[in-house]
Amino acid sequence: MTKWAKGLETWINNARINSCETAKAIVSTAAEAVGYSSQETCADLAIDMGLESDRDSARKRCGTDRPSILSSARSSGDANVRNKAPFVGNLTWKALQYTGAYLDDAERELIMSMVGTIIYYPEESRRDPEPIAPTLTSISQLLYGQAAGSGTNVVQHLLRCNDYTNCDVVSLNTNYSHVPFTAKVETMMRSIADKIATRTPIPNNSAEVGFVNQTTEPVYKMLSVGTSIPGSGLADSLIGQYRDVIAADYAYVFLERNLRLGMAALSKDYTLQQTQRDQANQVRQRAQAMLLQISQEKNLLYQKVGSFRAVASHLEQLERQLRSNMPQHVMDMLGQQAAYLSR
Repeated sequence: MTKWAKGLETWINNARINSCETAKAIVSTAAEAVGYSSQETCADLAIDMGLESDRDSARKRCGTDRPSILSSARSSGDANVRNKAPFVGNLTWKALQYTGAYLDDAERELIMSMVGTIIYYPEESRRDPEPIAPTLTSISQLLYGQAAGSGTNVVQHLLRCNDYTNCDVVSLNTNYSHVPFTAKVETMMRSIADKIATRTPIPNNSAEVGFVNQTTEPVYKMLSVGTSIPGSGLADSLIGQYRDVIAADYAYVFLERNLRLGMAALSKDYTLQQTQRDQANQVRQRAQAMLLQISQEKNLLYQKVGSFRAVASHLEQLERQLRSNMPQHVMDMLGQQAAYLSR
């Protein structure tokens, strides 16, 4: 379900983003929001798209063909036209689609299950927006599942899409069985350790490199130290000791970066009206709460293995011990290699 993607904290955290930029990027003013739902805005769009040449004709056309005009505006290739039409669709899903190929559909469903979403319907459907609550409401549910599954798998309650293009109908799957998040992290770390030990090149576009780049912990250094002495079992020991901390760290970065990128991109192509701003703020608050939970969980895990500095210090100590126990000819070889690589 996770292929170690690249990217809301800067989007969701007012302390880390300029309030003026937020206002411009995410919403229109209240007065503008009223304007977007007026006949005058429809008339503007009809003229902008070349459907009518004068305002009187545009107003008459909007009186009978408003839904079609708004629909055409939303799909326009002109961003200036697209921005004038109110947003329609699955808010979270549309935002995550703007992250491009960094996320697959299963990962988008995972994030949507963490923060929930709101589905907005076109005017002609005469339906109120449909808020959908998140199903993963704690960090433990994300990392360890909500119930035991078959074998080593766990069961999680996830929001599922009717299709992966629009995801405009969302249902609840309470029987989704899969490998737990922490086990996925362990599998990735073992893959990296094996490649280091066998000196197998790791391509820049690989899942392993993506994983390392999406964690703030010194994962690669940890595994390099762990594989310094073949057959010592040190890598397995380090993976077992730090797996949960790294999983919590990755979960934080995974949620923060992807939602931040998606929401920022969404705001450039669609304008949220006043009521949409208020409801989207609920998604923002849930994301804040989930990020806070992840941080708290990580701090609890740190109490078991030590702080980030303690982790780095532990690795440096192990590295010194390993080097002090190496034969002199091996140290000489390492020194020559370092000198060569520094040229």
